Amino acid sequence: MKKIVAMLTILLLAATTLTGCLERTELNKLGIVSGIGIDLEEDGYNVTVQILNPASLANNSSALPVYSLQAKGDSISEAFQRVDQQTATALFLPHLNVIVVNEKLAEEGINPVLNFALRHTNIRPDINILVAKETSANHILNVLTSVDTPPAGELDISTNMIFTHTARLVDLNLYEIVDMVNTDTTHVVLNAVSTQHENEQKHEIKDDGNMKNVQTITPNAQLRIEHLAVFKEDKIIGYLDDNQAQLYNILMDDHKRYVMRTTIEEEYYVVAEITQTSTKIKTDLANNSATIDIDLTAMIVENTYNIDLTTIDNLNTMAEHLGRQLDEDLHEFVNHIQQDLQTDILGIGGKAYYKEHHVWEEVQGYWEERFPELDITINLNFEIDAVGEIGNVTL
Repeated sequence: MKKIVAMLTILLLAATTLTGCLERTELNKLGIVSGIGIDLEEDGYNVTVQILNPASLANNSSALPVYSLQAKGDSISEAFQRVDQQTATALFLPHLNVIVVNEKLAEEGINPVLNFALRHTNIRPDINILVAKETSANHILNVLTSVDTPPAGELDISTNMIFTHTARLVDLNLYEIVDMVNTDTTHVVLNAVSTQHENEQKHEIKDDGNMKNVQTITPNAQLRIEHLAVFKEDKIIGYLDDNQAQLYNILMDDHKRYVMRTTIEEEYYVVAEITQTSTKIKTDLANNSATIDIDLTAMIVENTYNIDLTTIDNLNTMAEHLGRQLDEDLHEFVNHIQQDLQTDILGIGGKAYYKEHHVWEEVQGYWEERFPELDITINLNFEIDAVGEIGNVTL
């Protein structure tokens, strides 16, 4: 009898530690947010929230896989709250992929966006933040594509895939962006997204946001991530084009894949894919100089110049042609960011902060004026280690 009483007592005590489901939220009561667009307009912030339609995605029905709600407010949080009030579901942020901002907001400064994102504990820090180039964030999130029908999912996949397979984009999380926009040692660059339209002028959009845009081999509208937005502190000051973006990543020693082309004797061309990179930046602020040492290894992927690439001498000759072209491009790019953009996106100031802290303390107050006058030397070592299966044949 005592054993039975003891057992019942233990069971009752265990039952008191069990939690119920009173605070649970049913899945169908959640509005799973995949993307947020923030447009700064004359009368405040216009926030667009893209919400997944789970029933459509699961059943492959003809219904749109996402829907968007938008509202305006004097602040981002106010506009977002007004969006939340438009739906019976609770906006669920842990699956947020991207935040897109328009150029006007980027020109005024993205700190309000970073503040909003970091203060929402349900937003993951590894989301993508993109600038909508020559269009609105609202429009970007309303372009359905055939690659990944939800626009925010398309942007997330495209950004990660392109970053992995090319040296065209950057991969920064919220914490890294915040650090870079709030320091004068390194200025940030962000991915920029735009739209490309077939048979229409830009912004004359008819079918971007419905299923017609994905039910054709050649969609009327496609999302393009081909530029980098350059910032000074938290404000955008310009863009890097496709080739400049790749040069930037080489200088940042953040190479994934870079394909370059050069012309020989004004008639022939050769294309190489860089397979390995190593970039080191050294500063000497006492002499107002910096040195960038770059070691690159490449393989020939296309060639129209009639040369036997099975000999060491000819390989060295080809490497000289390619190295000369890349060296010229790199010097032109560095001159562009020093004289035209006048912003230290290479993080040379950051290198000086750690390596020459005693000297950096003397210049940090006016680094923006000092950086354009810095004498930057580039030492490039370019080697070819592969030529493909037909080394001495041109077609």
